[in-house]
Amino acid sequence: MNIYLDYAATTPISLEVKEVMINHFDTFGNPSSLHHLGVVAEKLIKQARKQVSDALGVNEREIIFTSGGTEANNLAIQGLTLNRTNVRYITSQIEHPSVLGIFEWLEKNGADVVYLPVDEQGRVMLEALKSALSKETVLVSVMAVNNETGTIQPVQEIGTMIQTFNREFQAQVRFHVDAVQAFGKFTLMPEKLNVDAMSISAHKIGGPKGIGALYVKKGINLKPLMFGGQQEQGLRPGTENGLGIVAFGKAAELAKNHMAQRESYIKEIKATFINALMQEPEIIINGTADAGASPYIINLSVMGVKGEVLLHTLEMKGLYVATGSACSSKKKVASHVLRAMKLNDARLEGAIRISFSHLTTIEEVKMATDILIESAKTLRSIMSSKHRKK
Repeated sequence: MNIYLDYAATTPISLEVKEVMINHFDTFGNPSSLHHLGVVAEKLIKQARKQVSDALGVNEREIIFTSGGTEANNLAIQGLTLNRTNVRYITSQIEHPSVLGIFEWLEKNGADVVYLPVDEQGRVMLEALKSALSKETVLVSVMAVNNETGTIQPVQEIGTMIQTFNREFQAQVRFHVDAVQAFGKFTLMPEKLNVDAMSISAHKIGGPKGIGALYVKKGINLKPLMFGGQQEQGLRPGTENGLGIVAFGKAAELAKNHMAQRESYIKEIKATFINALMQEPEIIINGTADAGASPYIINLSVMGVKGEVLLHTLEMKGLYVATGSACSSKKKVASHVLRAMKLNDARLEGAIRISFSHLTTIEEVKMATDILIESAKTLRSIMSSKHRKK
């Protein structure tokens, strides 16, 4: 029996989404064509745009479809600040690589970039943001939920702080949020959060890979990064991924309709998992396990064991977990997120990420904890034996 606990990396396509994709697999018309087949394809995209916008509580004209969260992040950050000079950018030390990579590139090209520190739970320090905001600041980009620890970031407080700053100093600081790990799992209302742009993705909520979206607040001047056509209001040219968009729409609709029920169930799943590990002093939770963290993600350090070795040991027993962000886990370096939280080397070395879904069963969780504890003890014993022989 295989137990998959790496849902933060990706999710299987849900049966309902798969059914929609199969039903429209032969809808091949180009949405830009004026004939009947094109009109049919265009209507399906409009329907999906409405489904995604409804999940965020925004107008459908504020949704721009992209190839995924990474492109959405790039379009937002670069599109909001393109060709701006002598300006400041603010982000955090724990952002996804698709966000940090942009700011590191900007910094190498002479930009002033401030990387906000986090506390021991991995939460962005608001006082640091308050100190960093200046009249030269054009953009603040902070994620909603950290993809490695599940720590929920103070997005609402940040949005309010930026709004107050803009009003007091007649500034135009824009606020971008990478909500890939939050969309479809928590209620997100960009307007109430004072967010100007928000990135989301389909494959984290039972949709296919290769499709995402960017919410852009009405009236915000966003510049395109690519040219070639007027699709997606001229911000994302190229023939639309119709099948992917239709699937994303259905996944968003399902996530919205079942959000409360799924969240309640996942909280039970996570509590069961944590309670089973409480008697193991050599297993430490990184971040927080309370309401300040997403119930969908938990980061653990298994002391005395290397995370990568543990991951492969668990895999041989049919248990699939991660050591960090799926986008950067192949790099043999310690997590930048956990380093920012100032964890010691032992905790950094033994860190793994467990992530749940409404598809996860209580039985799977109980089996997973037994496998994890047993594997950790075995590996620790082997390591101790090797040290004694030396």
